[in-house]
Amino acid sequence: MQIVNTESIKQYEGNTEVEALICSRDVAQVAQYMNIPNLKIIQLFSAGFDNIDPKLLQSKGVHLCNAANVYNVGMAEFVVYAMLMRAKRYNHSIKNRLLRPMRNYRYITELAGKTVGILGAGNIGQQIAKRLEAFDMHVWGYDLKTDNRPYFEKVYNQEKLAEFLGNCDYIVNCMPLFKSTEGLLNKTWFDLMKSDVTIVNVGRKKLINDTDFIAFLKSHKDATAILDMFEKIPNPITNPYRRMCNVLVLPGVTAISQEINKKLESLIYENMKRLHSGEAFLNQIV
Repeated sequence: MQIVNTESIKQYEGNTEVEALICSRDVAQVAQYMNIPNLKIIQLFSAGFDNIDPKLLQSKGVHLCNAANVYNVGMAEFVVYAMLMRAKRYNHSIKNRLLRPMRNYRYITELAGKTVGILGAGNIGQQIAKRLEAFDMHVWGYDLKTDNRPYFEKVYNQEKLAEFLGNCDYIVNCMPLFKSTEGLLNKTWFDLMKSDVTIVNVGRKKLINDTDFIAFLKSHKDATAILDMFEKIPNPITNPYRRMCNVLVLPGVTAISQEINKKLESLIYENMKRLHSGEAFLNQIV
């Protein structure tokens, strides 16, 4: 087994000994255009497979498998944690050991009775909805394809976007990144939201138009953003998100846990077994 990155993978052009590639999206994006004659499976570390062409791989006899259902529980728990941080006012928290029992009484709220809108009603969205339903929240979903999913009170589509966004106290972004969703969260969307909305992003950062989002957060001081997914971790000095008091930037911890590591290892191990037994692969896209 060899560890590769986007550069070192290129040395395997024409290599007839490689049967499996276990890798990130970035490496797979390079490998899909290479000639690796006996490659049978690309197993991704991620659930997302944007900028990877399943049909191209299929034409080469290569099966593409993702890590669906590996991250959903851990990510769902993190979303609940993020929303509770907002409800219990992380930015008004006691910062020393002095007991100040009345300090937060004007700020602390409850999740019960509030409306949460989950952008993306797939595996991750459903796990988030399942947990927030137990908090007696109104759980709404937004999805490009479906209008009915377990654990959601309602699932909206584009046609009723204004009704959806205008009534949500919390908005959670966990939509997958495709060409059709890149930059989807823009001024049009932000203008429809409540002035004190809380936005939790655990989806790909490219779904958000940075210019429009920053302008919204600057002009709506009662709004809150908790951000944990970036293409690159924001510079602590120069990035504008870091300098806003109503934004909390976290260092990419949503999809990290001991259990996630075990699930991923188990998936990879099982699919490598199936490579040699001839059984159908798990999480097969093509």
